[in-house]
Amino acid sequence: MGEQAGLSEEAVRKLSKAKNEPEWMLQRRLDALRQFEKLPMPQLMYGLHVSAPANINLAELRSEECATRHEHSESDGVIIEDLSAAATKYESILAKKMEGDKAEKDTKKIWLQLRQKQTEIVHVVVIAEENANLNVTEALVPDENERSHDVKQYRLELDEVFAATGAKVKFATMQKLPQNTNSMISRKATAEKDSSVDWADISIGGGSTKQETASCLNGEGASSTIRMAFFGDEAQQLDIMAKAVHNSRNTKSNMRIKGALKGKAKAIVQSFTKIMKTAANSEGHQKANILLLSDTARASPIPKLEIDNYDVKASHEASVGQLDKEKLFYMMSRGLDGKDAVKLVVEGFFEPLLKEIPFEEMTEDMRKTIETKMETAGQEIMADTGA
Repeated sequence: MGEQAGLSEEAVRKLSKAKNEPEWMLQRRLDALRQFEKLPMPQLMYGLHVSAPANINLAELRSEECATRHEHSESDGVIIEDLSAAATKYESILAKKMEGDKAEKDTKKIWLQLRQKQTEIVHVVVIAEENANLNVTEALVPDENERSHDVKQYRLELDEVFAATGAKVKFATMQKLPQNTNSMISRKATAEKDSSVDWADISIGGGSTKQETASCLNGEGASSTIRMAFFGDEAQQLDIMAKAVHNSRNTKSNMRIKGALKGKAKAIVQSFTKIMKTAANSEGHQKANILLLSDTARASPIPKLEIDNYDVKASHEASVGQLDKEKLFYMMSRGLDGKDAVKLVVEGFFEPLLKEIPFEEMTEDMRKTIETKMETAGQEIMADTGA
């Protein structure tokens, strides 16, 4: 790339040539660039005054420097490749998936650590072939070499999961980005006959985060769960969308979202289940609960169901509330210090969901974060209650 910077057709062609990509991959990049140039930059702007303009300076973007590298090894039929290399080596598999076309029984595990530099553009593609079992853990963490907290950082990420017949995929993300980072993250899954895709997302960092996690259940018997936990403080802003589309009969989806906010943090949490006419005998359930730990925190859960078939089961539940003062009084009457009582209630709020997430390292990290953030929050809450 030399000194070439910015996002242009010339830059895309040079990047593709430097990576020795096949012609079809270059055309995909150029098509994406043309679509990008037609669209306005995404914005966060809602009734809660959640607002974060995406003023990314594309002139400063250096594609080669933003490419994320990973150390990896091949074993037991699991292949991890740079996307450009995979485009040539596994063209027959990858090309069809990226155009939108629709291993083993032992569970294989992949761990990715993605370090955040000033601007990161990431595309992760997971292909689980017939009857494969695959666990993917992704950690989004600061780059140790990035010392400045004054310069805005940006993350644009697309994760795609393709689960073939009978495949079982679990994709978990721990987001611990610094608060000067604005993120736009899209996660999409396609589940074929008798397959399952389970998403787990824990978010404890970042500044403004716009995130969508969606599963399309295309084959009979397909299923998906979306589990999310977040803890926002200071001036963090979150715009979260969980979505399930039932395109075939006997499919199931379940969404569980729990979050806590303190300081001046704000969150919009949308959950959307769409059951098509072709999806008889399907089930879709949603549940979102948000706990406000300060008078200045704001949250708005927005559940939505669209049902085009009468032979289904569907439900949604959403709540926003503060700590139950009667519960705190009861615990303090049994000898607990006020700060410890608050901490215990918040831990108990998250624990049922954390127990459902089958990634112990992630859930332990969340528990430690709750404990740390509640050190000051407990004192503030008890002061507000006059205790």
